[in-house]
Amino acid sequence: MLSTLDQIITVFALLVVVWTGVGWGRRRRRDPLGNAPLRPNHLREDSILLAVCVYLLAAAVISGVLGLLIDDPKEVRARLIIGNGAHLFGIVACLMIADRRFEGGLLRFVFGNPRASLGRFVALIFLASVGAIGLCPLVGEATVRVILHFSPSYEFVSHPTIEALRDAGQPAWVVAGLWTGAVAIAPLAEELFFRGLLQTFLVGIARNRWLAIGLTSVVFGIVHISQPHTILALAALGVLIGYAYERTGSLVAPIMIHAVFNLKTLLWDALDGVMV
Repeated sequence: MLSTLDQIITVFALLVVVWTGVGWGRRRRRDPLGNAPLRPNHLREDSILLAVCVYLLAAAVISGVLGLLIDDPKEVRARLIIGNGAHLFGIVACLMIADRRFEGGLLRFVFGNPRASLGRFVALIFLASVGAIGLCPLVGEATVRVILHFSPSYEFVSHPTIEALRDAGQPAWVVAGLWTGAVAIAPLAEELFFRGLLQTFLVGIARNRWLAIGLTSVVFGIVHISQPHTILALAALGVLIGYAYERTGSLVAPIMIHAVFNLKTLLWDALDGVMV
């Protein structure tokens, strides 16, 4: 049943891609981001570095404290607290930086100055979400096949969150924390940084929105190096999310798309375990 639904979603996503490509062609090579909303800001290199340092420092401090309280700092509870805790500190850091560096403060940083109507805004989120959950897994599957072709004995590692959720013995608060972290905290933290700060900063440097989207997406994929077979799929996800951000000027769009992608991943894995 899930595989059939995946196929339907993928076909629909491919139709959306074709339809979008035809629409762009009819505009005679007009850049679809040419009239995208501007995001006036004063971001510098130190802004990006500060956000990264806060996240890493928070992860190190929380890990050190837990090391004194828990025998195994790598067990699920510890990883959950470290991961969600570092993300929360990262969220605060990004918001504080944006409040100082974006013209219009936090409201302009989060909501931007979108020119599209509410209907178009919702439609873009829906279509980008369908594209993400329909096409990115194809990229991931293709990557897996290529890796197995050259290295048949390669062992693929599942995401720690999925591995933890597959353990039926997890306490309820851990399960709730894992779902909340994956579907709410991580999308919020990662989009505030990657799209809100990094992509915006790169747009200002490169003076090219497409180049900024591409570079940010590559970085977004590489930071998930613990699962090399997902890098290209996540980079593709980053392109879709980055495009949605540029079109709307609002971080609501990338956060929602990212959350839907993560939710579908966890939900499908949970349902697959129940249906087997």
